[in-house]
Amino acid sequence: MRKGLGALPLLLSMGLVGCSDGEEDGVTLDVWAIGWEAEQLVNEGYIQQFEQQHPGVKVNLQAIPWGNIYDNLLTAVASGSGPDVVQMGTSYMADFASTGSFLPLDEYVEDYPNLDSDHFFEGAVDSTIYNGELVAVPWYVETRVLFYRTDLLADVGFPEGPDTWEELYEASKALYDRGDGLYAMTLPENDDTLPYIFAWQNGVEFETADKGVDFSDPAFVEAVTYYTRFFKEDLAPLGLGLDPMQSFVDGIQPMFFEPPFRYQQLIDNYPEFEEWDTKLMPSKENNTSVIGGSNMAIFEWTEHPDEAVAFLSYLSDRQTQIDYFKDVRVLPPRVDAWEDPALQEDERLYTYYEQLQHSRAQPQVLNWNRINDEWKRSEQRITRANYTIEEEIKDFRSRIEPMIVTDEEEEEN
Repeated sequence: MRKGLGALPLLLSMGLVGCSDGEEDGVTLDVWAIGWEAEQLVNEGYIQQFEQQHPGVKVNLQAIPWGNIYDNLLTAVASGSGPDVVQMGTSYMADFASTGSFLPLDEYVEDYPNLDSDHFFEGAVDSTIYNGELVAVPWYVETRVLFYRTDLLADVGFPEGPDTWEELYEASKALYDRGDGLYAMTLPENDDTLPYIFAWQNGVEFETADKGVDFSDPAFVEAVTYYTRFFKEDLAPLGLGLDPMQSFVDGIQPMFFEPPFRYQQLIDNYPEFEEWDTKLMPSKENNTSVIGGSNMAIFEWTEHPDEAVAFLSYLSDRQTQIDYFKDVRVLPPRVDAWEDPALQEDERLYTYYEQLQHSRAQPQVLNWNRINDEWKRSEQRITRANYTIEEEIKDFRSRIEPMIVTDEEEEEN
């Protein structure tokens, strides 16, 4: 039985696709997928191939913008109607898995071995399991790695790039000292990813045993202090308005931490530019990065669970994932897909494979997106308004306290 998701807004004017009705000669699966990647499932022939492999099954795919998907999901869960299959962002899996709205998949793994979690990067699996049940499968993944200018880093004594926090800071100072109008790196302000990465690298564990979150570790203050130091010392300047790619190529900001779409942008937009490389995140206690991307799940109200599971199995197949990478250039979560030469031909891309083995999902707790929003507010205060880090984190913890829902509190609701 589905549980309530708090005060879910009923957005009844959205015209959502309802549950599939069986056609006279077969089954129609309604699928919600997100953004440009969703459109490529049709444009590159994946939906057609699945239908050819499963006569009598038709897939009705609706591509939904990233900015709309969360509200659409709220409406679907509140009304108990929506698609059979849905693409989910990894950061809000817990919000919806907690309602019991997803079909548990464990019983299907024996007949559909492509769903087996052992096929996927461990960090990708973290967001597919809720309360011990498999409720989704990874669809594609991303993580952050360090991009750096090989020539400019060599000039300041780091030809292989920085390996540690200390080296990252030393290299940044040396790059900044090149002269006026030259800096060390591009860092996104108001970011909800890099501060957590640095915190993990400093030994912080946010998620508690009872599915709450805890930001009280002094190591979190230390990590935020390290991160914001780059802003405060103008090593990663605020408000320049420079295009990060052009600034990187021009040598103004010779380092950044980015997901794989930046790799593809450099390859596509600057094909003659070769003075750059990628490497694993600089380490403190470890070199952990964050794993993001998307999962595929099945709503528990589907009238066609076998066909929906078959669709997830098709998307999770090794060859499907390899082909989808070649067509769309998003990274496969299946570890064995990375054995294909297309994913090994450029060492700069293969860095992502190595980093994915040292990446983890953001905490799978209720209201994590809301907590993130509050953190971005605090980060802005620290970097822009010069609030003290200790006092602002204390205020942040106070603001998010009503948002934290532990296992016991969830059971009571």
